[in-house]
Amino acid sequence: MPGISLHDAIHGQRAIRRFSTDPVPQEAIEQILAAAARAPSGGNRQQWSFVVIRDDVLKRRIGEWYLDGWNVTYASDPTRPRNATYVSAETLAHNLAATPVLILACINRGQGSGPASLSAGASIYPAVQNLMLVAEGLGLGTVITTFHMRHEGEVKALLGIPDSVQTAALIPMGYPAEGEHFGGSTRSAVSEFAHYDRWDNPAPETR
Repeated sequence: MPGISLHDAIHGQRAIRRFSTDPVPQEAIEQILAAAARAPSGGNRQQWSFVVIRDDVLKRRIGEWYLDGWNVTYASDPTRPRNATYVSAETLAHNLAATPVLILACINRGQGSGPASLSAGASIYPAVQNLMLVAEGLGLGTVITTFHMRHEGEVKALLGIPDSVQTAALIPMGYPAEGEHFGGSTRSAVSEFAHYDRWDNPAPETR
């Protein structure tokens, strides 16, 4: 897997929610975070921060809050289809503490500010995508999730995150467990979502 092209990484990326117990080398974590820092950000202010969580006690506490978020948001909703994706996400919710590494992506929203606006995501989520793509290139699986948000205040207090910083995503990371693999995720054809000049203009036919 190491050394794959960017094209192959993009097309092979998929959510990995089951991980082996193999430790993630510090060198790999630093390489992944360095790639995250190459992402664009508004005004090149680079107001992101990443908290790397490997301590078992911290992961266990965050896992409890994460599971509560899962139960309230998904497990309690009978309308959600109990398909393979649901089962995979449920497995992660019940085993988050066993994930080798959790990375909490954060953005500085400034003192006295309210919650970050949707546009603030333009300054953090490209960095998260860089992180996930380089992780894949190193053979590491990831998934972007936000079920911790129901207990964001408690998570921030546990980790000593300042009030001026907002969490944007939690990224569990580790080597894929047996049976997990990259690639194979289903996506819509470009012709189904692309519009040219106007909404009612479909993609032109390829000649």
